[in-house]
Amino acid sequence: MQQTLIPEAPVEDGTVLHYRQCRWCSSPTEHYRLLCPVCGSTDMAELRSAGEGVVRRIGAVVRSQVLEHRIRQHCAITLDEGLTISAVVTASRYEVVPVGTRVRLHTAAGDTAEFRLA
Repeated sequence: MQQTLIPEAPVEDGTVLHYRQCRWCSSPTEHYRLLCPVCGSTDMAELRSAGEGVVRRIGAVVRSQVLEHRIRQHCAITLDEGLTISAVVTASRYEVVPVGTRVRLHTAAGDTAEFRLA
């Protein structure tokens, strides 16, 4: 069976995903880290992500109770900046989103980021 994935609506204007990058070794990391996990430096620059990436690992699939045709998958997303984060990918089809699919940030609230197909 061949999967046909359809892109969702574009990113909302107010949605921003922040991360930190070490000024010494240029390693990206989560926004809440105070030390670089690679070199241990405290000299971190806070940057904004473009919000696009690729699905690298797939976790649990959760079907929505309200909309039965929408599925939510917990995935590991590698952003274009090189940072890998845990996020939720929402698709509007019955198929499971395969590894390697391009995704775009839809909402980011607290520690949870939601992506949709790019």
